[in-house]
Amino acid sequence: MSFLEKIRKNTWLIFLFIGISLVFFVLDPNILLKFFSENSNVIGKVNGDNISFKEYFDNFQFLKRFREGESDSSLKNDVWKLLVHEKVLTQQAMKLGIQSTKRDFWKAIEKQSIYSKIYDFQDEKGNMDIKKFQLYLKNLEKLSIPQAEEEKNIWNYEKKNILKKIVAKKYVEMLMYGLNTSFIEAELNSRDKNYFSIIDYVFIPYSEIEKKYHPIKNYEIYDYIKKNKFFYKTENLRNLSFVILRSHPSLDDEKNMDNKIRKLFQELKSSDHHSMIVSNQSERPFDSNFYLKKNLPPILQDFVEKNNRIGSMFGPVKENNIYIMAKLTGKKMVHNSVLFSHILISHKEAVRSSNQRSKKKAENIAKKIYNTVQKNPYQFDALVMKKSDDFIKNNKGNLGWMKYEEQNNLKKLDIFSSENKKGTIAFTETKFGYHILRIEDQKDLKPVYQFSIIIKTLVPSKKTEDLLHKNAVQFIKQNKNSNLNTLINNARIKKYETVFLETVKNYQWNIHGLNTELDKEIINWSYEKNRKEGDFKVFYTSNRDYIIVFLSKIQKKGYPIEEIKNNLIPLLINKKIHKNLIKYKFYNKNLEDIAVHFSKKINKSCRINFYNSMIGEYKEPKVVGSAFSSKLYKTSNPILGKKGLFFVRPLKRFNTSKKLSYSEVEFLNSFLRKNVLEKLGDVLIKKSKIKDYRKDI
Repeated sequence: MSFLEKIRKNTWLIFLFIGISLVFFVLDPNILLKFFSENSNVIGKVNGDNISFKEYFDNFQFLKRFREGESDSSLKNDVWKLLVHEKVLTQQAMKLGIQSTKRDFWKAIEKQSIYSKIYDFQDEKGNMDIKKFQLYLKNLEKLSIPQAEEEKNIWNYEKKNILKKIVAKKYVEMLMYGLNTSFIEAELNSRDKNYFSIIDYVFIPYSEIEKKYHPIKNYEIYDYIKKNKFFYKTENLRNLSFVILRSHPSLDDEKNMDNKIRKLFQELKSSDHHSMIVSNQSERPFDSNFYLKKNLPPILQDFVEKNNRIGSMFGPVKENNIYIMAKLTGKKMVHNSVLFSHILISHKEAVRSSNQRSKKKAENIAKKIYNTVQKNPYQFDALVMKKSDDFIKNNKGNLGWMKYEEQNNLKKLDIFSSENKKGTIAFTETKFGYHILRIEDQKDLKPVYQFSIIIKTLVPSKKTEDLLHKNAVQFIKQNKNSNLNTLINNARIKKYETVFLETVKNYQWNIHGLNTELDKEIINWSYEKNRKEGDFKVFYTSNRDYIIVFLSKIQKKGYPIEEIKNNLIPLLINKKIHKNLIKYKFYNKNLEDIAVHFSKKINKSCRINFYNSMIGEYKEPKVVGSAFSSKLYKTSNPILGKKGLFFVRPLKRFNTSKKLSYSEVEFLNSFLRKNVLEKLGDVLIKKSKIKDYRKDI
C-alpha cells in the first residue's frame, strides 16, 4: 500500500495537520501556466505578505483529493481561511524572533508529520522510528520512476511546510506558557459556582419611572460622547436579509420514485446479477468486498443480527429523500488477525523500489522462489535473507499482525480465509512488486458479509425545477422595488424561508442562519465598493435553491450619532434616576415601605449566585454583586440593573462546595487555554490587513 493511500484511508489525519498549516499536494507547474498564464500569480495579501495562486491552487487540489463529495466553493473557502491563519501565526512568530532548528525539524517529523501515523515507520510501541523513515527517504531519493513521484512531492511539501508548523507551534506554546490558574483563582471560581445567597427583593422596570424625569438635552449627549468616544467607534458592518426558495421534490416526484423503488427492490430480490443491477441503478458503485459486522453501516449491523441468510433483503428505507435497499449476497468465515512474513521481489516499475530489473524478470524470479518454497517450505527463511528486496528482511520478512479491516492490496488473495492454515504459502502482486507470503499464525475467527447496496436520492423533477424557477422570477419581479419589511412579509405570505437582519463582518466566513457554500461570496458582494443600501441579488446554490439577498444597512467605521443618541438617552436617564433616588427618597428605607411606594410585591426567598447572576428571569451581575456585599437583613440602596431598579435585602449566605481537588484546577486551566486559543486566531485576523483578490481572477 502506498503511503498516499494510507493517509487517505485515515481521512481524519488530514484534519489533524491542517489546523496550523496544510500539507501540500503538488501538481505539475505547467498545469498552472495553462490556466493562468495571463493572470497575476498573487491571490491575496495578509499584512503585506503575498498568498500566491500556486499555494492556493495546490491546497485546493490537495483537499479535493482527500475530501471527495464536498463542493468546490466550500473547499476554496476552507483553503483561503487556512492560508490566512497560517500567514498570521507565522508573522507573529517571526516578529518575536522565533526560529526552528534541525533538532526541532526531526522532532516535528516524529510528532507532527503525516508520516508519524503510518505503521511502516513505527516501532513496537507505536512510536515513530526516525531511522526507518530516513532509510525510506534514502531509497526514495534514488528512484526516478513515475510511480514514486507522488510520494516525493508529498515529502517535499511536508519538508518545506513543517518549518512553518514548528514556528507557529512555538508561538502558540509561548502564549500558553504560564497561562495557568493559581489554586486561589481556582478556589474563587469554585466559590462563584457554589456560593449562594437567599434574598428578598423589589424590582421596578425602568419604563415605569422614566416618565418622571425631564428629557435629555442634546448638549448632555454630546458631552458624554466626547468623554467616552472610545466606546462609540463603530465597526465596518453590513446588515443582510434573505428570502430562500428551497428546491424540494413535489408529491408527484415522490410518488413516481416510490413506484420505481418498489420495482427495483423486486428486481434485486429475484435476480442473481447483483453487480450489474447495482452498477446500473445505484448512485454508489458495486462493492464486492466482505466486511466484519462492526464495519458495516449501523442499520446493516442490526439487520445481520436477525437476517444472516444469503439472499435476505433489507429495506427499502427512506431518510432525508435518500432511499436505501440491500441484499445479503455473501457470507464467509475469516481470521480477523493474521501474522505473516514475505519475500519481496521488486522491479523498476514498483513503488519505492531501487531495483532496476524489469517487471517480467522480477515475475520469473518470484515464481521460481514460490515453486521452491511450495515444495520445500523450510527454505523460506533462508530465501528471505538471500532474495528479498524488503529492507525489513533482517526480521526474517516478518510483516507483523494484520487486521482483516486493515487489508488493502492483499484483498484479492483472500489471505484471511478460514480455509487457510498456518504455514500456507501464497503468491501475489502489489504496487511494491511480487510477494511470496507465508502465514505464521491466525486468530479471532469471525463472519464477514457482502451486501449489494442500492442508494438513490429523490431529487426534484425538471417539471418541479421549472415551477420553482417560475415562482422565483415572479417573486423577484413583484418585489423589485419593495422595502425590506414588505419583501419579508410577502415572502412569509408565500411561506418562503426568511432570515431577517443578519449582521456580517468582512473577515467572517459563514452567515448565521444561512450556512451555504455561497456565504463568503455573499459577504464579498455586500462589501463591494459600489454597493448601496437597498441593493439585492439572487444567488443559486448547488442544491438548486434560490437565495434572494437584500442589503438593508451599511455601517462604516465612525461615530453614528443618531444611533448613539437612541442608545445613550436611556443610559443618561438612568443616571438621573439613580442620582435622584439615592439623594432624596430611599436612603435607609425598609423593603416593605419601598414595595408600598411603588405598588410592587416583594419577591421572597430568591436564591442567587455569582456564576449565573440571575435574579428571577433577568441576568443582573451588578445587582447580584451588590446583594453579596450588602449586610444581612438590611435593605440595600437603589441598585441600577440592566432591566430596572432593584432593592435587595439579603437573608442568608451559604457555600455548597467541597475541598477543591487537583483535577478541578487542571480542568479550569484546560478551559482557560481552550478559550484563549479559540479567540486567538479571530483576534489576530481582525487586527490584520487582509486583501482577497480571488473574485478578480
